[in-house]
Amino acid sequence: MATVHSAKSESTESNGSVFAGDRVVTSFPRHDVVKLDERTFLQWQQQVRFILAGYGLLGFLDGSLTAPTKFVQSSDGMLSVNPSSSIFEQQDTLLTSWLLSTISSSFLSSFTDVRTAYDVWIVATSLFTADTSAKQSQLRHELHSLKKGSLSIRSYVDKIKGLCALLAASGSQISEAERTAILLAGLSSEYNAVVSFVSLSSESLPF
Repeated sequence: MATVHSAKSESTESNGSVFAGDRVVTSFPRHDVVKLDERTFLQWQQQVRFILAGYGLLGFLDGSLTAPTKFVQSSDGMLSVNPSSSIFEQQDTLLTSWLLSTISSSFLSSFTDVRTAYDVWIVATSLFTADTSAKQSQLRHELHSLKKGSLSIRSYVDKIKGLCALLAASGSQISEAERTAILLAGLSSEYNAVVSFVSLSSESLPF
């Protein structure tokens, strides 16, 4: 579980996103995140996005949340350190450290120059995005080749949903109509009545 500590400071708004300076996530789940390497980029990308979106920290990752000014002017005209800036830097440093801990040791040397969570995201994307097209093709082939076989209906549907989620994370969306067609194509002859009924229906199966 992640740990959240509070610190009193003002919120800072940037590009429509709000950094809540009084809410700092100081630790993140480790065992639930796959180690990033050339084979796991899509899974890693999806898991990291979900985790950080859950804690309202996605802005650190995609660059939409920028750092507050380091100094603010007080009522007497003097400049003082902006508490929000310090909290922002603390959160970004902790987040960067956590992201680096999710990267396979064989690739860490490529991340020696990163300073922020955004840097980590950009380097990871540039390192593995060239493989994304090939990965998409592989996932699509696996999806369209999938058969129910001895799987239960629940397991079969879950496998389809899992592959569609990975494709969506890579930027390739699968429509409900295509999902339905894939599901029906993988059913055995004992489900012919179901296939015929759904094929005649104007609606896609709910996923």
